[in-house]
Amino acid sequence: MEIKSPLHVRWDLTPESMECSGGNNRSFWSQAYCNWKEAGRKVSKRFNVDRKPHKYQVGDTVLYRMKLVRSKASNFSAKFLLRWSKPVVMAKLVRPNVVLLANPETGVTRRAQISQLKAFVE
Repeated sequence: MEIKSPLHVRWDLTPESMECSGGNNRSFWSQAYCNWKEAGRKVSKRFNVDRKPHKYQVGDTVLYRMKLVRSKASNFSAKFLLRWSKPVVMAKLVRPNVVLLANPETGVTRRAQISQLKAFVE
């Protein structure tokens, strides 16, 4: 006895049925492709409900989130470290979600993601 997969339960995928469908097979797959694209659109719509476009522009002063690493050897905990950097300036928008940040004091640049930034308020 052959175990049926969910595809076999839904459609008749036997070789005989695939041969006799002829030209109908092309319309079947084009409909399947359209359904797949529509499902992807619905998923992306649900995913992007809470997303907002970033409001940062080149020249803005921002802070970026620093990675906290505790050191047992130095005997200090990450909870006492600074979570945000000193103020830096957005020098360039590399990609829609990646920026190049420049330290105005030292001139050192680094990359950061938009999601890791927050506006600097004096």
